Parts: sequence; C-alpha cells; structure tokens
Amino acid sequence: MALTFAPLPRDATWEWHGGGMDSPPPLSRRDALWVLRRCGRRGHQLVWLADPLAADLQRTAENPVLLRCLRCGTFVETDDPATAGVRGTQQAPVPLGEVPLAVRGSHGRKLALLRVVAVERVIRALMLLVAAGGIFALGANRDSVVAKVNAIITSAYPLAEQVGWDIRNSHLIATVQELLGENPVFFTLLGAAFVGYAILQLVEAFGLWGGWRWAEYLAVVATSVFIPLEIYEILNRPTPFKITLFAVNVAIVVYLIWKGRLFGVRGGHGAYLAEIRDSTLLGAELRAAGRSPQEQSGTVLV
Repeated sequence: MALTFAPLPRDATWEWHGGGMDSPPPLSRRDALWVLRRCGRRGHQLVWLADPLAADLQRTAENPVLLRCLRCGTFVETDDPATAGVRGTQQAPVPLGEVPLAVRGSHGRKLALLRVVAVERVIRALMLLVAAGGIFALGANRDSVVAKVNAIITSAYPLAEQVGWDIRNSHLIATVQELLGENPVFFTLLGAAFVGYAILQLVEAFGLWGGWRWAEYLAVVATSVFIPLEIYEILNRPTPFKITLFAVNVAIVVYLIWKGRLFGVRGGHGAYLAEIRDSTLLGAELRAAGRSPQEQSGTVLV
C-alpha cells in the first residue's frame, strides 16, 4: 500500500517527513513531480539497511513492515507492484556502501535529457541504415543505374538549355557521374561505413537511455568529431538546418561535459559522484544525523 500525495501548487516545494529527524532540503515542484513520475515508471527503490539510519527507513508499527523509497520518500510494502526491487532482506540487511544512488533534482532531470538524446540517436541510426541499404543496392546494380542516369541527363539537355542551366559543365552532375563511375568495392566500403556508424549510434543510444556514464563519454567524442565538418559546411553553404544542428550538437557536448564533469572538468568523476551522493535522500538523512553523505560509497545510479 503506497501513500498518496495531493496535487502540488505551482510555487510549492516538497519536504520529506519521516523518522523524527530534521527534514532534508525541500524539492522544487518540478523535481518533486519528476521523482514521483520516475517511481511511477521505474518503481520504488527499497532497502533493508544495516545501519542506524534503518530506523528512519521503516515503519515497524505497520503489518507488514513498510520501507521508505530512497527516491520519492514514500513508505510502501516490499511486495507492492510499484516496487522495482528490494535490496537485502529483513534477516540479512545490506551495508550502506551497497545501496545504489537514487538520483533526484538536476541529476534526475539530466537522465530525462539523456533519454531525449538517445531517441535522436536511434532516429539517426535508422536514417543511416536506410542510406546504407541504398548504397549497397546502388553498388549491386551500378551498370543499370549509370545507364538510367545518363539517359535522364541526355533527355534533360533541351529543358536545361531553356532555363539557362549548362548541364555539360554542371559541378553537381559531374560529381554524380564521378561517384557512379567508382569501383563497386567503393560502394561496399561506403555502405559498411554507414552501417558501422549506425551501430555506434545504437550503442550510444542504449547507454544514454540507461544513464550509463561511459555513454556520456561516447556521446561527447562521437559528436565532437563531426563538429569541424559541420563548421566547414556552414562556412561554405550555410542553411538554417545546418546552423540549428550545429548549435544543438555543441549544446549537447557542453552540457554533458559541464554537468557530468567529464574529462576532469570541475573536479572530474570523484566530484560528480560526491555531488550526486550529496543530493540523495539518504545523503540528506546522513547530514541530519551529523554524518557525511560520502559514506554512500555506491556508484550505481537508479
């Protein structure tokens, strides 16, 4: 049986109450709604804790015992359908160092943003696979495609002359003919490169959707590699789409590096974990007990 919450006013903050200890710092309305939605989608995070804080994570007056969700602070039954999983048992509780870090606040919103980026990566991968299929088909039927393209170009001469387009000296047509004149092996290698990049995008999307840190590094590197090419394209043939895509990619790279403290920025990985531990519900309870949130030595984010 899970506790319910009344609708939150727009300017409200949400405080955690429980255990007779000082309440942790309040969450904003946006952050409170985020943790509730995440628990609704992913399930509550419960733990039988081998630590003095266990008394503030349980309600033993109830039958059965209710455990407090490490993310949203709701007291729920261990067999509640909305529970994602329970660490430890009543007979064998787990130490504080084995408890995962239930993210909240801005780090929680970051996980949501990573999923948006993951969806974009999946769409990009599908487009690359479609393009690879076209390239493979072109390579397999190169002779017939060349013949059809040449026939179309020849038949377009009269119309092109009327509109003032010199097809015979067109750079675009020359590029197409040069490409079609390539060895079939060229198309195979180009198609394989597209497939390889699509697989990379899918791996990146999988990691970002799960909130894995290695995926953030991969996303930064994979996105940064093409930024010089995007700058070159904008300088030579600027379009609103190219400029928008460039701005989005730069924003993603800067955000991931700054917020995730990647590559040693703002203290690096150690400072990143310390910030997350400090923002958790358990971290707030540890501070209220005069202890350090860094006693949470776990590194798994949930």
